[in-house]
Amino acid sequence: MNLRTLLRVAREVPRYGKLTYCLYRDPRVPARNKGLLAAALLAAWNPLIDVPLWVPVLGEMDALAITILAVRLFVEKAPPEAVSEHQERIALGTSTFDQDVRDGIGTARERTRQWLRRRRIAA
Repeated sequence: MNLRTLLRVAREVPRYGKLTYCLYRDPRVPARNKGLLAAALLAAWNPLIDVPLWVPVLGEMDALAITILAVRLFVEKAPPEAVSEHQERIALGTSTFDQDVRDGIGTARERTRQWLRRRRIAA
């Protein structure tokens, strides 16, 4: 893999990550596809599961390559209308991912305020 390919992959990772998250939460994407993605990620990153080298193709790939392949297949097999809708919303900053991040930050702030109040520390 050359440097240009690595840079392209590095640029696409955040976008594909958001898209995968949004598609995983989308009810239009079949549960079978979600299960296969989860299984592939578990197999790739679980230290207890190691694909032997003698298994064609997969045995020679590392966890990152398997993850990229699994995510790419997941996105390709998702309903095209769901993919394009989520891509538009990601570009606008209104995706499910963006909303969940904002909600999570708001929840963390509120819980921090509550914790500080319980300890009588001015926020």
